[in-house]
Amino acid sequence: MPRFNREIKENLRQTLPLAFARPEDPLLGATMVGILVRDGQARVDDAVLHGRSDVERGIRFSGDAQALVPDERWSVVFVAMKKGPEGLIYHGASAAPLWIDRDARRGYRDIPRSVNCMSDAIAGLVELGELGEADRRAVAEVLRERGRDVWERTPQERRRLLGEDLLRAE
Repeated sequence: MPRFNREIKENLRQTLPLAFARPEDPLLGATMVGILVRDGQARVDDAVLHGRSDVERGIRFSGDAQALVPDERWSVVFVAMKKGPEGLIYHGASAAPLWIDRDARRGYRDIPRSVNCMSDAIAGLVELGELGEADRRAVAEVLRERGRDVWERTPQERRRLLGEDLLRAE
């Protein structure tokens, strides 16, 4: 019996890993952060990456937006960080809507769009156009406060797209 287990372990060592470490792999070294945004307020909540944030808890989600009358409109911002020459930088960010009807305990979110937003952020795109100015400012403040060193290492153009220009207006 022990010999059989040894053979299984040896065969497992010869199998290919699930993730390949190729330099051209866009997922290599990426870290994802989730930010919940509503009415000019933003907070980091990594549970939103898995659909388990406190905002989503107890809500039954549907893919049909017409089936509910939302009283809360949230935005989920997916932010990707990658390792740059000197350390981590904010690489990309993309926003997806999240509507909740608290009274009915129902909500709407577009799962394929959320997944595409995550992919866009990992690819280095910054797409925050659907956020209002106050929400973009809140996201920029959270990112700056969460990691000032990461914010400073992030290229100037990327910081501008993330809302740095709105921070200077204060």
